[in-house]
Amino acid sequence: MGTVLLYFIISLLASIIGAIAGIGGGVFIKPILDFLGDYPLATIGMLSSTTVLTMSVVSLWTRRREVKQMDKTTSILLAVGAVLGGLIGKVVFKSLLTYSWVGNVQTTALIIIFSAVLIYVQFKDKFPSFFVKNRAVIFGMGLALGLMSAFLDIGGGPHNIALLSLFFAMDAKKSSLYSLFIICFSQGSALLYTFTSLDLSTFNFAMLPGMMVGGVLGGAIGSNFSKWFTIRGVEIVFKLSLAGLVLLNLYNLYLYL
Repeated sequence: MGTVLLYFIISLLASIIGAIAGIGGGVFIKPILDFLGDYPLATIGMLSSTTVLTMSVVSLWTRRREVKQMDKTTSILLAVGAVLGGLIGKVVFKSLLTYSWVGNVQTTALIIIFSAVLIYVQFKDKFPSFFVKNRAVIFGMGLALGLMSAFLDIGGGPHNIALLSLFFAMDAKKSSLYSLFIICFSQGSALLYTFTSLDLSTFNFAMLPGMMVGGVLGGAIGSNFSKWFTIRGVEIVFKLSLAGLVLLNLYNLYLYL
């Protein structure tokens, strides 16, 4: 019972922060479950991805008025790219799952990505800002973000926010909404592939119901909280989350080594 409660709290808090900042809950859930070490890599990925998909769906439903105001062309191209990227990411992950170094690669990639994004958001004013309209480029961005998220088992991530800010001149609140949109589609396709291609009897789903409840509640709570946050407030949550994630993944890498 204590373990179920712990996993529920992890998914709840991760989903609340993820919904506010638009980074998904998987960026927290994945490294925390790695740290706890209760499950193998494949099961951790399944638990994280399912919770994140639940959170993103609830978050988008809660913010449906904002979703209706999204640019249709941009959102559709990002979504289609994210679906394809999510599928490719899971295919790559599955092909490498038998190698013991996959966890090291994932953790190292997360450290590099989060550190780079932290530097970007800290000195964002010094970087040029673009407004991409080329449909092929927009589709390619959705593809790349979906692929990274699915392969790294994090659902979404700070890199979504950074790239949306850099290439579409979005503020923190707007980029968080588009990021959740990408997360929803990339995780949906990634989980569909997982459910149809792997032997689910090998997975331990004991913690999944509690984590999904945490994802639902966290998505709803976080999305409602986000309405009261200023753009500056969302940026502060985002930066603090990044710093914590870099430290946690550094410690996980130390444990792997």
